[in-house]
Amino acid sequence: MPAIVQLALIGIIGYLWGSIPAGYWIGKLIRGKDFDIRAYGSHKIGMTNVLRTLGRGPALFVLIFDLSKGIGPTLIATLVPFFYVSGWGPTVAGLAALIGHIYPVFIGFKGGRGVLTGAGALLIISPLTFLICFVVLALTILTTRYVSLGSILGSLTAIICGIVFYFIGRVNPDFFGKVTLAQLVFMVIGPALVIIVHYDNIGRLLSGNERKLGQKVVLEEGTSPANSSSSNANA
Repeated sequence: MPAIVQLALIGIIGYLWGSIPAGYWIGKLIRGKDFDIRAYGSHKIGMTNVLRTLGRGPALFVLIFDLSKGIGPTLIATLVPFFYVSGWGPTVAGLAALIGHIYPVFIGFKGGRGVLTGAGALLIISPLTFLICFVVLALTILTTRYVSLGSILGSLTAIICGIVFYFIGRVNPDFFGKVTLAQLVFMVIGPALVIIVHYDNIGRLLSGNERKLGQKVVLEEGTSPANSSSSNANA
């Protein structure tokens, strides 16, 4: 079978898997069928907006689920020879899952920011980079309480690690953290996409209006996405 067909199949799997809107559905489960979490806070379906809007329990569920959306298809593409395609399968699966989370087909292509889903794919593609990025993200959040800033710096770290580890691997093939060209493509495009969809957070960070971790969103019945307040968000 042509490689393009194999990549297309794993791409479809990754996109549909990534499109599962856990944050959106858990909001309806908790607050009723008329509730749309995208009408509150950041208007996103990710873990941070769920935390501020619905609380810690639902946020923990969304954290685990969204992380698994990146891990699942990327792991399948890594372990199943049919989908591996010389290492390009995991890259396609990871990017497709990330795009699915940001633009989910099941809820009108308005999803989250892809931080956790992208992180899940990165965990499979480059565990060392994942660990470094997690440290950067965690330290940033602990010191500033800005989740968005941590996500942006973590994504930037992934890009830098991808480039550095790729060239180190070219010089020293025995380097334990080396990445292939296919892995490098994910580690540049994926994090860059996450940074791009944080454009509104970047504007609020620069103006000093970004919401910090721990600040809650007040739920008001009848609030529309156009009228609800903006806030920092992830996922």
